[in-house]
Amino acid sequence: MNGIISVLTQNILPIFVVAFFGYCLHRFVGLDKRPLSTAVLYVLSPCLVFSSLVNSNLPSTELGQLALFAILNITFMGIIGLIAAFALRLSRPQVVALLIVVMFVNGGNYGLTLNNLRYGPEGLSRAIVYFTTSTIVTYTFGLWLASMGQLSWRDAAKRLLRLPPVYAAVLAIVVYSTGFVVPAPLMRGIEVAGGGAIPVLLLVLGIQLGSLRETAVLRIAIPAVFIRLVIGPLVGVFTTNLIGLEGLGRSTSIIEASTPTAVMTIVLATEFDLQPELVTTVVILSSLFSPFTLASVITILGI
Repeated sequence: MNGIISVLTQNILPIFVVAFFGYCLHRFVGLDKRPLSTAVLYVLSPCLVFSSLVNSNLPSTELGQLALFAILNITFMGIIGLIAAFALRLSRPQVVALLIVVMFVNGGNYGLTLNNLRYGPEGLSRAIVYFTTSTIVTYTFGLWLASMGQLSWRDAAKRLLRLPPVYAAVLAIVVYSTGFVVPAPLMRGIEVAGGGAIPVLLLVLGIQLGSLRETAVLRIAIPAVFIRLVIGPLVGVFTTNLIGLEGLGRSTSIIEASTPTAVMTIVLATEFDLQPELVTTVVILSSLFSPFTLASVITILGI
């Protein structure tokens, strides 16, 4: 019990403290999340991805393993989601809604922060790989899944090509592979900008949560939250064992796989009319219960 309390207070509570600041900004000041989200998406997040990957000194084999973990973990969660949807006898829109809430996690503002607080820069550099890989999957396969045929692969690719974090990841891999030395002033500026990504991401998380409204769709929401927060960590452990991922990479990957449902899923559900009230409820409930499940996962697994 002491271990769980320690993780809650030292690693998870700071996340919700900063998110609460964002919540207050939304409720009492009326701050719009769009300017902050735009700044994060087009400047701060790409700088964080680039600086973390370039400075990580990760072996190429570990980079590959971390990316493979993300792809396999998302795939396995999708299979479990399909099984649950069949058991619950859901309609087609409900099936798609269930899939996106169990497959896509809040590995950015939540997962990156938690890994950074617990493991420092070394942990952050590894968590960045999951975040980047899952971002690519979300904006390609995720968009296709949400559209259920309404959006062509060409349109999905166009949306993907507008995401700076993807370019940042590619450039970082090129720099990392070739040993190219980025000019010190430029690199320092990128590092400073990247350092601002996490606190701003947490403010955005609080603003987003403050703008949500809970609705009563618990027949599907409760199983979805259970899959996301309880089955998710188990799948993460299975996947690390399957590909032989060990050490700090194993720990950060399991934490990323154990985070709550991504707030981005609300955008997908709203745009494609995929049970937005259900998706919103899952985001709220999984975010509220995640501190306790994550603290238990970290303590029980000793990661």
